[in-house]
Amino acid sequence: MAILFVFTIFAGQLMRIQAFDASATQAAALSKRTVKTTTPALRGQILDTNGQVLASSVERYTLTADPTVVPLYTAVVDGVRRQVGVSRAAADLAPLLDVSEGDLTKLLTRANTRYVVLKKDVNPAIYREIRALGIPGINGERVAQRVYPTSMASSQLVGFVLPSDQTGAAGIEQMYNSTLKGTPGVNVAERARDGYVIPGSQRVDTPVVNGRDVKLTIDADLQWYAENALAKQVSAVGAESGTAVVIEVATGKIRAAASSPTFDPNDLADAQAKSLRNYAFDDAFEPGSTGKLMTMSAALEQKVITPDTGVIVPPRLPRAGTNFKDNEPHGVENMTATGVLAKSSNMGTIMIGERVSPAVMEGYYRKFGIGSKTPVGFPGESAGFLAGAKDWISSRRYTILFGQGYSVTAIQQAGVFQTIANKGVRMPPSLVEGTVDQNGTLIPAAPTTPVRVVSQDTAVKLSRMMEEVTGKDGTASAARIKGYRVAGKTGTADRYDEKLKRYNGFTASFIGFAPAEAPKYVVAVFIQKPSAGMFGGALAGPVFNQIMTYLLERTGAPPSPKSNLNYHVWADKPLSSDDPEVISNARAKRDGL
Repeated sequence: MAILFVFTIFAGQLMRIQAFDASATQAAALSKRTVKTTTPALRGQILDTNGQVLASSVERYTLTADPTVVPLYTAVVDGVRRQVGVSRAAADLAPLLDVSEGDLTKLLTRANTRYVVLKKDVNPAIYREIRALGIPGINGERVAQRVYPTSMASSQLVGFVLPSDQTGAAGIEQMYNSTLKGTPGVNVAERARDGYVIPGSQRVDTPVVNGRDVKLTIDADLQWYAENALAKQVSAVGAESGTAVVIEVATGKIRAAASSPTFDPNDLADAQAKSLRNYAFDDAFEPGSTGKLMTMSAALEQKVITPDTGVIVPPRLPRAGTNFKDNEPHGVENMTATGVLAKSSNMGTIMIGERVSPAVMEGYYRKFGIGSKTPVGFPGESAGFLAGAKDWISSRRYTILFGQGYSVTAIQQAGVFQTIANKGVRMPPSLVEGTVDQNGTLIPAAPTTPVRVVSQDTAVKLSRMMEEVTGKDGTASAARIKGYRVAGKTGTADRYDEKLKRYNGFTASFIGFAPAEAPKYVVAVFIQKPSAGMFGGALAGPVFNQIMTYLLERTGAPPSPKSNLNYHVWADKPLSSDDPEVISNARAKRDGL
């Protein structure tokens, strides 16, 4: 009776499981057998304008083990297949994983777990050898590893991904994350206790869709050259940072945007926070004398000056309760407008710029792109700052005219010179050529809209005036290139420190183009907070010279013909007196100034 009673209980339990609760029991069993595996998509490549790979993803595996079933490992020993267990598994895996047998044994015998990670980033070829061993409980999770073949070159443009989930966290990686990331594949299968798929069992497969490629306007070779030239100079003059930008004149395409310091995206653990910034887009600063180009453009366009208009520059210029002066003390100087630009006279620029109303002057600055973000849309990009004309009061009314009192980025300021080099038409800068669809076809990025800022006549005159900057009386002898006419402008500006809430250090710059009569590229160089010197011609000029010389040689640009434009730096009737009254009378008689 006792035995019958026990068997009756068993029968009732079997009836409940196989009849009344059959569907629930089957679902629970299926849930235990079913394993969902996600196969990450490989991120698309980031390419330079010539197709050189700047970032790509490679297939790797995370090798895992189930310590409860590894002891069931069998191998042929002396011609007989025997159960060899953990010790043999560790011995067979050690040379393939480059891990000691002792360390593997500890992992493979870990108690109270069915999941341990043996090694990450295992090469697919190695993983295939491991699978061929047939060790039960050993599995590989397919992952994607991001690699950057050009290392530090282009790193602040390309950006990087988070190692945890391969999500773009900076630069183009972040900007085009949705395009690059793709869609993971999902595999749902029934697996036996040893981890292998049960033949004939239920399976659901959703194929992986890899990310699409993004092609940049950047020239990787030029980028590398610019970064090296810049880094050497930043180190040589003890600067805090530096930026070098190359823009194609006719298109506005950014061919290089180098920054220093930089970092290696393949080794983020060693990167410093300040090196992760892209200084070309996110660092806003007062431009200094390179901003005088816009003042001169407006004055020429409004026809209040000509290149040879005489300007009598006194030792001091009283305006709005401030006595303005030039960088180097001097007596009365009888310059032309061209001379004011060549000698980078702050006072001369004020005397020219004040002939144009603040509202009109602001309009020109805006058309040059100052105070607005570029259409590039780069992560963290700064718009800089330009106050409205109604706020050009007190000394700001005059400091803005010579490049202080507003802020720009390196890309914005390089765009000002691109406008003049392009006969007065601003081509908004672009960084991406396009994306590549699943068929391998390039889909071009949306074109930018050209903006006519000044007339061709004004641009040509101003370009010729800029040539005097690298002439014998100019401020940028270091930027000269033998055999070529070089148009450019130096800049030295006090740099505002946001942390200290005061000016601290300088921004030294040189921006220019060559050959001046038919330029293809603008090169802009900025050296921030140098400890050795402060003038743009001496600090930034040599870097411009190296990069522009490289471009001229690579493109085979023919030497420049001699210019037939003869603008003068000095006026033809220098004053013989420094008496303020004489100066005032002479200024009133000379060209309305």
